[in-house]
Amino acid sequence: MRPFSYWLLALLSLLMLALVSLLVGAYAISLEDIFRQPDMANVMMSSRIPRTLAVLIVGSILGIVGCLSQSVMNNVFAEPTTLGTPQGIALGLLLTSVFLPEVGLVGTMLLGAGMGLLSLLVFFALLQKLTLSDPLQLPLIGLVYSAIWGAGVTFLAFEFDRMQMLAVWLNGDFATIIQGRYELLWGAFIIGLIVYWMANQFSMLGMGEALAKTLGVPYRALVVVALMMIALATSLVVATVGMISFLGLVIPNIVRQYCGDNLKHSLPWCAWMGASSLLLCDVIGRLLTHPLEVPANLVFAVFAGTVFLVMLWRGDRRAF
Repeated sequence: MRPFSYWLLALLSLLMLALVSLLVGAYAISLEDIFRQPDMANVMMSSRIPRTLAVLIVGSILGIVGCLSQSVMNNVFAEPTTLGTPQGIALGLLLTSVFLPEVGLVGTMLLGAGMGLLSLLVFFALLQKLTLSDPLQLPLIGLVYSAIWGAGVTFLAFEFDRMQMLAVWLNGDFATIIQGRYELLWGAFIIGLIVYWMANQFSMLGMGEALAKTLGVPYRALVVVALMMIALATSLVVATVGMISFLGLVIPNIVRQYCGDNLKHSLPWCAWMGASSLLLCDVIGRLLTHPLEVPANLVFAVFAGTVFLVMLWRGDRRAF
């Protein structure tokens, strides 16, 4: 099959999943209901369509951000949830809600992204001081690093009675997405487009600093730009729907087996697979305990954990 045929099949499958997502919920809606009943059309416009769009944007941007993280860190086990980014963002959002509630939504996003960037920069500086003999050491260090940030965030949330808010930020769920509460995600979508536009430059980061500099690449400046994009995109996701754990870890590793390390080729497939898999998990979560819901983050964690354990068990070095 030609690449165009693959993309055609991929888009058709994504459209079919999106259609199922629009019709599935606490109560089913048929296509006839949309045209015959005005109330059903209002539900579709105010709830179902925003939710489906939010899932598609979050899944695609986390796939892209995960792939970019692995290129910047030059490690296939890197992604925001293994680098302490969500905890840094949650700290920024928490401090803003407690001490600077008057800054507004945009100010809150920027401060959250700033703390996420600080967390990333500290972790990146820490890696420069360490010699990793095994790629698996990075997620282990990241888990310890994330636990330190997480402990501080939990302590502050407990002190200022923000535990429920913290739980929402660190556990991804789309049940509360309605019109007017997801639009910030379009900012993350724009960041994803910029990452794809700069894909050739970012691909050189995976070669290491010494080789990148010999090719005339401003390595450190490019790393800072990439980390800023990762922090800002992740902060928009965390503040809107919470964090979807390990999507940015598993999806790029699967795509890399077929597309290699060239970001120009792999990023579109990471976006498609991230969006498709998260949308499928969201639909499954709505059907498992209908009319109640299982959070998409929980369903995806089961899927991602199973896939990654199989990859480790097979010893498929192409993924690592």
